Amino acid sequence: MINETNKCAHNVTNNLTYLLIGGGIGAGLALLFAPKAGSELRTNIADVTRKGYDATVEKASDLKAKSTELVEVAKEKASAVYDFASNKLNTGLDAAEEVVNATSTAVADGLDSLQNESTRQNKQINGRRGTAIV
Repeated sequence: MINETNKCAHNVTNNLTYLLIGGGIGAGLALLFAPKAGSELRTNIADVTRKGYDATVEKASDLKAKSTELVEVAKEKASAVYDFASNKLNTGLDAAEEVVNATSTAVADGLDSLQNESTRQNKQINGRRGTAIV
């Protein structure tokens, strides 16, 4: 996404640069090849300058609007990725908690069973000691 944003901004910058260069070259050539009176030439230069300024302001406004839109899209996508990752993390934590609880219960049951078996065997051993072989 960032690569596309950079590419779009780069294209707009290139287009604006080419526009300004082309306008400058065109104005220079117009001055060289137009046999006009001084006042008429100044009026033409002022018109061309005004048109160039207006075009630049319009392009800058378009660039601002596009960049604002791209920032909003980037924010929305980042938020979606964050929400997705957060949900996956919570799901994983819940699953891990279930495994830990199940394992703890199984270990506790196993220890109880082992203790009961140990107690039973101790009783059997103690019971055999009491009977003497004569």
